[in-house]
Amino acid sequence: MQNRRQHKRYKIDVMEINGKMVLAKSVRILDISIGGVCLQTEKSLNISGEYTLKMEGRGRVLTVRGTVAWASLSGSSVDSQGDIIPVYKAGMKFIDVSNEKMNEIVNFIEDHKRDVDKVVDLYSPSGRRLYVRIGIEDPERAVLNYHGSYKVKSLSLGGMLIESEHSMAIESKLPMEITPTENSCIKFLGRVTSCLLIKNKDIEHYDIGIEFIEMSENDREILVELIRVLDTVIGL
Repeated sequence: MQNRRQHKRYKIDVMEINGKMVLAKSVRILDISIGGVCLQTEKSLNISGEYTLKMEGRGRVLTVRGTVAWASLSGSSVDSQGDIIPVYKAGMKFIDVSNEKMNEIVNFIEDHKRDVDKVVDLYSPSGRRLYVRIGIEDPERAVLNYHGSYKVKSLSLGGMLIESEHSMAIESKLPMEITPTENSCIKFLGRVTSCLLIKNKDIEHYDIGIEFIEMSENDREILVELIRVLDTVIGL
């Protein structure tokens, strides 16, 4: 079989290169208020972690940023393969909410209110909360974006192999960056070409193949220089 790899790949064992990526997961909205939202997810969220929530439905798209106030395991479900999947709940408080964003949140909630909640005043206090929290009809799509980190194991001009605790869908595309030094950063759009679960005793991670599909000329120049350094060091 012909080797399809066009660029020489260098194992990163002479220096440490880490990176960040923007990941996305589908979530279910349990209830919402002007000040925050309660979510159901398949993975636990980090307390105090910052996330971006994007909800779409009835011709509206609402994007809000928030921090996780609490998270807990709430139960489990069984998938089509018979595997038990944990179910988590988390409460997220919206941050950096301008008056314009507040109006967007109110309009989105009003459009998705259940009939039983049509008369609820969103600005009323509820217990210790500033605003009342209500259940809404499920948006057509609710996605939570968050940053994940990874370690670069090998690198070439065309792509890289990374180690991550997060699994990724083959052919998915996501914004990524690597930081060869404290003063340099390479940003690009990556395509997932492979994802392999690696088990080592009680520790698990994923080896993931990434292809560079979009990169600015400036970032490409930094990558070329990094490859030149690796070729010099490894060739010694």
